[in-house]
Amino acid sequence: MNPACDVVVIGSAMVEIVPAEMGRPLAHVETMVPLPSGSAANFAGSLAALGTSVRLLTRVGDDELGRWLVAALAARGIGTEFVAPVPGQLTPVSFAWMDQDGAKTFFFYRFPGWCDPLGELTVEALDRAQVTAGRLFDFTEATVRNEPLRSAALAAARMAREAGREVCYAVNYRPGAWRGQSTEEIVAVQRRACAAADIVLMNSDEAQLVTGKSSTREVIAAAPNLGARIVVITGGEDGAVVLAGGRIHDVPARRVPVVYDIGAGDTFHAGFVAAHLAGMSPQRAARFASDAAALRISRDVSQPGPDFAEVAALAERPC
Repeated sequence: MNPACDVVVIGSAMVEIVPAEMGRPLAHVETMVPLPSGSAANFAGSLAALGTSVRLLTRVGDDELGRWLVAALAARGIGTEFVAPVPGQLTPVSFAWMDQDGAKTFFFYRFPGWCDPLGELTVEALDRAQVTAGRLFDFTEATVRNEPLRSAALAAARMAREAGREVCYAVNYRPGAWRGQSTEEIVAVQRRACAAADIVLMNSDEAQLVTGKSSTREVIAAAPNLGARIVVITGGEDGAVVLAGGRIHDVPARRVPVVYDIGAGDTFHAGFVAAHLAGMSPQRAARFASDAAALRISRDVSQPGPDFAEVAALAERPC
């Protein structure tokens, strides 16, 4: 069966509430605004801005906030056909405020059994037709932190591969979210997720964690053993390293004035997937992804994410 869209991404969607004015703490403002958020939702929004058709596979609460969230996701160009409300659950909320430099402080309101609808997405609840509806299936670290979502995400990755779809995994490691789990357990789960993917994206710190190596040379030598066909290791201002087809490619970072650096990782992730699906080589896709992230961080938070044409135009210029 032919794919119905480019990408299906599994993961979280929630409502983020922020002050209407940046730089003021929550306690000092009178007006706050809701935004659609969550790691998978943010990635999906960046993909949609790049013109890649994407459907989000997630769960929301069976409440007014959940209905608002689904409409807000759709308004960003994200396909919501696979977003389902969970009876008896409320939609999770996060409150965040940004200082003058754009750094965020988060307060999460997501409690199992009460307002954690994504926790109801089990292996048994997966719909194979939904999982395989895209040319590529995408999942991130947030989906493998805890059961039962961990087993569901890994099972979905297997379903996608069995159907001949590509699979992308973004390590995106958040240490504080893995409560009660040892480093050995975390690394074992991360390696399982990497082995379930064709494409793996991670930063240099994550690469050291997953490979168990400390030097850049050792990490690069060990990364192909993770099982993915393409491995991309980002290093911020140091650029990215792409390992594909037995070759190593260095991709220098684009130097831009930083206005707001939140969301660079999600934008790089989306940029690489969009470029890969457009037929670019891994090296060119990483160049495109780096430039998408550069455009994102050079803009104010209120400005839209970069589209495919403007990223492609920047990617043609020398760094």
